Amino acid sequence: MAARYVVRSASINGFFAEVGEHAEPILREVGVDPDQLSVADNPIEIGQLHQMLALAASRLNRPDLGMRLAQHQSVGDLGLLGKVLSCAATLREAFAIAQRYMSLHSSAEHWQLHQFAGRVQVARVELGQSDHQAQQYHEMALAVFHRMSCLLSGEQLRPLRVTFAHSQVGPMKLYQQHFGCEVLFDQEHDSLNYPAAVFRRPLPVLAHGHKVERAGYIQAARDQLEENLELNIRNLITELLGLKEISVNSIAALLNLHPRSLQRRLKQEHLVFRDLLQDVRVNLACWHLQASRCDITSLSDMLGYSDLSSFSRAFRRRMGVSPAQWRQRVKVDAVAPC
Repeated sequence: MAARYVVRSASINGFFAEVGEHAEPILREVGVDPDQLSVADNPIEIGQLHQMLALAASRLNRPDLGMRLAQHQSVGDLGLLGKVLSCAATLREAFAIAQRYMSLHSSAEHWQLHQFAGRVQVARVELGQSDHQAQQYHEMALAVFHRMSCLLSGEQLRPLRVTFAHSQVGPMKLYQQHFGCEVLFDQEHDSLNYPAAVFRRPLPVLAHGHKVERAGYIQAARDQLEENLELNIRNLITELLGLKEISVNSIAALLNLHPRSLQRRLKQEHLVFRDLLQDVRVNLACWHLQASRCDITSLSDMLGYSDLSSFSRAFRRRMGVSPAQWRQRVKVDAVAPC
């Protein structure tokens, strides 16, 4: 029951400009037709994108390639998602839109917002399978979010802090050049932290035509999202992990469905809610185990397990080994010669 995680080809506009003559050979090496990038809405498998960026960064000795690619992105490159974002009155509203409809642009990630002590933390959550080549993509994703915030607000915003779940890839000065703030690694989340006031300030006045079209954009986004029940449920599970008990009832309420109606729809699509919940949890666990030094007890809490033993049993049932053994195996595989 593996979900297919894809990203619109427009997400890597600038790849040819940054990579030059190496672009086509790398694309073909990872199984992507170079012509695929000429159409904005073509889906690219997230694993191919991870591999593509990792190969290019390594061969060009450009450890900040992902962050450089982010500078080529515009709000228009987000497609329908970008049109809806452009109608937001504040960055807070824009974030709520992005959180709800991100899968229209990328089904491989989910974003959460936490507010505390006068700050907002915007955290990125991985939805797909763990991949040791994903660091460049993760750095690009945070840099793109920051760039979209600047473009929407019309200001050159500066985060208070940026964190990554993976270990440091390039020299610290490169991160500081791109984000202009403190950057930490091996943290619980990929995240950007801003002053809370930034998210409350009104965005620049919008053209009247955009305001009139807003309802149409929102409805089109809803229609596209509702076509994929599994992806919708996975997004909601990810959003709720560690915050509250997750059940068919709680998810049905968020989908404005009766629990029996949701169960019927799941059965029609040959899906089992319990399996979806465990799949999301284990995928997230795999990413954190291989990409960061997050301790296993904290990871268990973050994923919403009642205790460490429950997490270990669930992980072993799905992966065949304990979380600690899986982490060690991935480390060995990562350093093994090709």
